[in-house]
Amino acid sequence: MHKIFLTVIFMMIMSSKIFAQQMIPKQIGIEFTYSVFPKSPEKQNYMLSTGLVSYSKNGNYFFGLAEYGRKYYKYTSGDIPIDSFLLSSGYSFYVWGDFMRNVNFNLGIGGLVGYEQINRGDELLYDGSKLNSTGNFIYGTNGKLSIESYLTEHLVFLVNGQLRFLKNSQMVNFHSLLGVGIRYNF
Repeated sequence: MHKIFLTVIFMMIMSSKIFAQQMIPKQIGIEFTYSVFPKSPEKQNYMLSTGLVSYSKNGNYFFGLAEYGRKYYKYTSGDIPIDSFLLSSGYSFYVWGDFMRNVNFNLGIGGLVGYEQINRGDELLYDGSKLNSTGNFIYGTNGKLSIESYLTEHLVFLVNGQLRFLKNSQMVNFHSLLGVGIRYNF
């Protein structure tokens, strides 16, 4: 009787689908993101980021990103480029997801530190005007709301929105970003 019972249980287990484990504590992922500033002028303003993600309990994770951004500001008949080089780190909280955790909503908070370069470090503008400052160290905080969807057991598609506050920036103190990205979990 026990052999029949064990055989039936074994057959049930073998015929059921086995799903990949996702968001395991201490699981590491690498992330690439492309973001844009809403209400950009004719030239494309963007932010590129890459970094690491380390999952903790309940789908929460730590993140550390290196970012490069370019934003143009209108000046008379031309544009002034502002490049930013940032390091961002923080923690993202799992808010909601479907039963299998294939689609998740996360809310993150973090800190930013970096350098901002105005007009590629050149003090003189094309019309002969002189800039007071061509570079600043910047710092601040950011909040991020992201939708994460597992495409495969390792590949995650990301859509996120961010609100940032940057001190010492030539850009406005508050600005937002909308982005898409991909993450590969090892």
